Formats: sequence, structure tokens, C-alpha cells
Amino acid sequence: MKLQGRVAIVTGASSGVGYETARLLAREGASVAAAARRPDKLEELVSEIAHSGGHALALPTDVTDPVQVERLVESVQNLLGRIDILVNSVGVMLKVAPLEQFSDTEFHTVIDTNLSGCFYMTRAVIPYMKQQRSGTIINISSRVGKEGVANIAPFCAAKFALDGLSQSLSLELRPYNIYVTTVFPGLINTDIYPLNPSDEIRRQLMSAQDVAETVLWTCTLPSSVRIDNLSIMPRQLDM
Repeated sequence: MKLQGRVAIVTGASSGVGYETARLLAREGASVAAAARRPDKLEELVSEIAHSGGHALALPTDVTDPVQVERLVESVQNLLGRIDILVNSVGVMLKVAPLEQFSDTEFHTVIDTNLSGCFYMTRAVIPYMKQQRSGTIINISSRVGKEGVANIAPFCAAKFALDGLSQSLSLELRPYNIYVTTVFPGLINTDIYPLNPSDEIRRQLMSAQDVAETVLWTCTLPSSVRIDNLSIMPRQLDM
């Protein structure tokens, strides 16, 4: 197993890409700390991983709350002794509408979930990764973090900013043998509310497991290789 002895924190682990990523990392031997706001879904995930012979912890956390984030990271360090991998997979679009129809609260919810949560999580793990002089941080962005799309301006803004954060962190952390990768997936066939593509379109989209396989690959690169950013798209669709 390629990740035997490694410890990974995966946020957004109650569904979609986060759920599948936690499963795959555990399958390769990592001890996984699964974080999300829905305890019932986390327990289902941990049970599934245990049934397959893996090891995981359910740690309910709202990543938009820095106090909860600090508690999560301290718990993982205390219980598992190290933190090798962080996958920031939390995301919310909230709604599709012209910018003037977003309230202050809605705008801040999108920014806090997609950007601030990644900031809080990354800030919390960095001291431990620096101490052990190794680490992998993977931020799940979106195609619209490189190319703006109408009527989801707050989501685009958050994902563009996440790319800037990742680029700066990559330069800051490389001397400590800590590497940051941003993944820019196109549309994924998950519960992608408020988007509602047709069944025909859905059949052509990537699955959450497809994206998780990409994350796993990034976590198992040769020690001489780094990936700064990675765009992945459905084969037949530009969306």
C-alpha cells in the first residue's frame, strides 16, 4: 500500500469528492481523519472504511469556524501523531443568479466555505508539517477558478482567490518539503445543487471517484516530482 503509515485529513468528507478521496486514501493504507458538518454521513464513511480493513476517524467540523478547525487539527495530531496530507474538498455554490441578487450573507457564505475554510485548515496544519519537514496539501478548486462564468460570480471569486492562495503557499512551503497542488475539475456528476444538468449530460460528466483517483495519484508521486496545478475535464464536454 502506497500510503502506509501516512495520516491524511480530508474535509468535505461526508459526500462527493471528499467522501471518495477518504475511501481511496484509506485503501492505500493512510489513516484518514474525515471532517464535515454531517456526523451521520461521516460515521457511514468510517464504517465503510473499517469494513474494508482501513482506518479512519469521524471528526465533525465546520471549517468556516477557526476554533473548530484548530480543535480538529490538534485532535488529529494528538491521536495519530502526525499530519502528512491535507485535502481541502469543501465547496458550496449556493445559487445561480446575477450578482445583485446575492445578499451579503449569501456572498460571505460562499467565500467563507470555499476560501476561508481552506485558509483556516491550511494555517492549522502548517506548523506540524514544518516540524516534520514534509507534507502534501491539495486544494480542490474548479474550472471556474480559472475562467469566470456568468451568474456564479461569488463562487468564481472564491475559487480564483484559492488559486492565488495556493500559488503563494507553494513558494512559502517548498523549502520545508511541503508541496501544494490545486486541482481544477470540470463539472462532476455529484449532488451539484443548484445546478441541474440533464441525465444525458450527467452520463458524460466525471464521477467523484474520478477526481478522487487524481487526488490519490497526486499523493503518491515520486519524491522528485511536484504538481502545482492540475486541470481535469470530462472527455467530451467543456464544462
